[in-house]
Amino acid sequence: GSREEEKTEKWGNSSSLVNGEQVESNAISPQPLASGLLSKIQVVLGLPDRCHRQRPDWVKVATNRRMVRSPELEQTILSAMARTCPRDRYPICFLHLQICPSLIDWNRHPAKAEMYLHSLSYWQEQVSCVIEQALRISPTNLPEATYSQRVEKLLKVSEEKGAYNVSRSVQSAPEEDKNTQKFRQIGLIELRAIAQVHNMYILAEHPTGMWLVEQHIAHERVLYEQLCDRWQLVSLEPPVILNHLTPAQVEQLQRLGLDVEPFGEQLWAVRNAPELLTKRDDCADALLELSLGGDLQTAQVATACRSAIRNGTPLSLPDMQTLLDQWKSTRNPRTCPHGRPIYLSLEESALARFFRRHWVIGKSHGI
Repeated sequence: GSREEEKTEKWGNSSSLVNGEQVESNAISPQPLASGLLSKIQVVLGLPDRCHRQRPDWVKVATNRRMVRSPELEQTILSAMARTCPRDRYPICFLHLQICPSLIDWNRHPAKAEMYLHSLSYWQEQVSCVIEQALRISPTNLPEATYSQRVEKLLKVSEEKGAYNVSRSVQSAPEEDKNTQKFRQIGLIELRAIAQVHNMYILAEHPTGMWLVEQHIAHERVLYEQLCDRWQLVSLEPPVILNHLTPAQVEQLQRLGLDVEPFGEQLWAVRNAPELLTKRDDCADALLELSLGGDLQTAQVATACRSAIRNGTPLSLPDMQTLLDQWKSTRNPRTCPHGRPIYLSLEESALARFFRRHWVIGKSHGI
């Protein structure tokens, strides 16, 4: 109806507030399909460190200005934003596809409320790509003044609503790869480590203000994405001996790819382990934790958390800078794998307002 058309008409490269929280918009024009038909994908999503729901009821899909159900695309959205929201919370995302009607099969629901998409895997890949780009931190999607309730509580000032302008045009597959590579190499905001606070937070300066970055969860995000890209098991010499494992625990370790063998009465020898754990003194405790259940992703999160720099660890400026450089280039730098926000932004405009640098001498009531 007209209300649905009005909603989709407003989707574009901009930002707005949902319950006082920032939402991100992004749009791409994917390369034409073999048929040569052009298309456009627009997405508006709540930044996961600020905006999420108890239920997945704000994951919505529209096509050609019409709200529809597409369970496959909705699941793609949830998967693309997995490990970005807090536990038992769900993202806010509105997806709009502008595509040729011939690519849609409406013979799924009598009321035409659901649809099938031809070349579904292609569209799922494009949706994942546009969400990944929107979640990254770069000058193109970082506003000069971001509204944040955490900053408001800290400084007791309100920020003007910022503008997010993220767009990417894809002409051909080789050019897409080149543009994406360029985006990752030089499209990142410049951060300079200047201090460590309480051996826990890194104070970083950037062109429009400063950030406080919690070192443990920033490193956890780095390690988690490395593990997702490369879950490498290496040999343990000598093996780690675990005792009193239940059959379910042994099966769980074997399901994760670990080589587990009996080593005596109630003893088990683990002959390989994730590379990040092999150099740790608490490797046995980590393996016991992995044996308690969960899928591979859960194991990767647990391994990253245990292997990350602990809060309370002093870092040199070069170490802090290295961590910042690694963290800001991750795919989802806003939250840790458990959904906790990684950084607090203190924008220059907020600081100027708090310290009242806009006051004029002689007209500022005594100053």
